Amino acid sequence: MIKTLKISNFTVFGNVEFSFSPGLNVIVGENGTGKTHVLKLGYLFSRAWPDLMAKRLHMTSQRAETYLAERLAGLFQVSNLTALTHKNHPRACVQAEVGGYIPTVQIRMPQEPPFLAPGLTEGMPWEVQIERQSSGADGLKAITVPEGAAQNAFMPQQVFVPSKEIVSLFKGLVALFDKYRNFPLDETYRDLAVSMSALELQQAPLLDAEVMQKIEAVLGGKLKLDDGDLVFERQDGSLLEVPLMAEGHRKLALLIYLLRYGVLEVGSTLFWDEPEANLNPAAGKLLAAALHLLTKLGVQVVLTTHSYFLLKELDLLARQNPVPLRFMGLSKTEEGIVLQQADSLLGLDHIVALDEELAQYDRELQNAQRQVHG
Repeated sequence: MIKTLKISNFTVFGNVEFSFSPGLNVIVGENGTGKTHVLKLGYLFSRAWPDLMAKRLHMTSQRAETYLAERLAGLFQVSNLTALTHKNHPRACVQAEVGGYIPTVQIRMPQEPPFLAPGLTEGMPWEVQIERQSSGADGLKAITVPEGAAQNAFMPQQVFVPSKEIVSLFKGLVALFDKYRNFPLDETYRDLAVSMSALELQQAPLLDAEVMQKIEAVLGGKLKLDDGDLVFERQDGSLLEVPLMAEGHRKLALLIYLLRYGVLEVGSTLFWDEPEANLNPAAGKLLAAALHLLTKLGVQVVLTTHSYFLLKELDLLARQNPVPLRFMGLSKTEEGIVLQQADSLLGLDHIVALDEELAQYDRELQNAQRQVHG
């Protein structure tokens, strides 16, 4: 779980500090305000511990530096990390606080609600600096790594869903990444494809069966893994080529797939870049309901959006059935990118999606008045 993220002189940011809720986090802002960069940094540090500890080696600054440098280059698709510093500033710094877990025995009675955490929490602090060298090379230094965290601490799966849908690209995607050094997609696509591969069907998916059934009714079937390939199985048992599915439906089908196959679990964080893209309002409403319910079941969700419909729907759901919720608004000013955070949509002063919707209404009203007055 990502808790805090402090960014100094990194890409478009001067100095900002994000404080995430354990439930639903919604990042809004116009293009160029760094929304996707925030997702990628949160994902980077959320994945760092499980990746580095996979071979049960001790956490060291040297191992962390090698890993973080490679991952930053792959996630942001840069050949030199100094390209990530803000306006040619000599140094960028990113600090993150991540929450992991220590395995514990959890016992509950059948009538009691499920546990919303897979164990005792364990804090994992990170701090890295990217500094320009006199030679022109980049230098990444791990100032703080979680060396004091328990060796058996773990992180449930961290999942990043990029803005371009992956379902139609799934076949052979991992092999293409491995074959071509400068593949045109960033590493979030490869990570997701790997997570979706070689999985076993879960007997008790995390998401409530009723919500899953509603989404599958809209889709008319479900995604399944068949001999290493993704196929869409209609309700009558026939198969549909995945590229023939509507793009918006592929996104909903992907969410159900991640749950059905146990990619998302209690304690996971789901990072999703613009989930509303190519969804009609009816499907968007189902998506909002699914994301809201996921947070109640112990999954942290961090998403970006341009959709006022999705913003409003998530806000309404949280008021009807409260969950930990945080809205984060990014806006451009003469001083740089400014961050505003609030626990409700009304707490944000400036929402581009709303501004444009109101501006469209004003234009429509003006046109109507001109027609009336000839």
